[in-house]
Amino acid sequence: MGLEAVVLEADEPGGQLRRVQNPIADYPGWPDISARDLIRRLVEHAERLGVRLVAGIGPVRVETAERRVSTPVGIWEADAVLLATGARDRRLGIPGEDAMLARGEDWSASRDSHRFRNLPVVVIGGGDRALEGAWRLAEAGAKVTLLHRRTAFRAALLWQRRALNHPGVTVLAPAVATAIEGAEKTEAVRVRGADGVERRIPAAAVLVRIGTEPNLEGVEGPLERDAFGVLAVDRWGRTSLPGIYAAGDVCTPPPYTSVVSAVADGMRAVKAAALDLAGARS
Repeated sequence: MGLEAVVLEADEPGGQLRRVQNPIADYPGWPDISARDLIRRLVEHAERLGVRLVAGIGPVRVETAERRVSTPVGIWEADAVLLATGARDRRLGIPGEDAMLARGEDWSASRDSHRFRNLPVVVIGGGDRALEGAWRLAEAGAKVTLLHRRTAFRAALLWQRRALNHPGVTVLAPAVATAIEGAEKTEAVRVRGADGVERRIPAAAVLVRIGTEPNLEGVEGPLERDAFGVLAVDRWGRTSLPGIYAAGDVCTPPPYTSVVSAVADGMRAVKAAALDLAGARS
């Protein structure tokens, strides 16, 4: 499109894809491709098009008014900035959670399910990741308690059928976790039910799957957000500030995120930026 593009990546390319252990079944044309292979192909494609990728640069500060990006390795000034900073797991914000993560207890239901055979595990959430995780852990022999703050689940029917009907999954809903207990390792979760009564559930692991929130640390400026808390954009990826665009999970509500939609977001935003810079706003 005639633009000089630089991609700045604080860590390694791939974002949340680096955490995906299962094959990606819904990327058109590449059925069941692994996350690692998809990342590699996307990077190679961008580089063939002349895109400069600067990875592993550490914390980034985006000054939206000046369209300036400052990093520990340099400063970039641009005519347009596309924010594709992704999202991170939402936290419960309860006692014991930070200590659990500091101990390195950030488990994957696919990668780590073998660790918890015949052990009690608590999975918290009501979406696809929560129910798929509960099912995979139960299939591996864990004794799963699925905790959800509502009685209705937003997960796909496939995962609802698999998880909610699995003999190894016990459902507590509506209920909320109030604390995670354990000094050297996770031992239990304190749970409060709809009746207000609090109980203690033994747990060798806790998997928090309550959605994501946008990665906007270091992004300065009055960017508007929508009702979901993600960046508000028009249908072409324009944010509330001129010259600032967004794509992917940073501007997509959690129930609708996918690799496919993120790629499409990026295409639309780049085209919008090119048209805006040429004075032919769509």
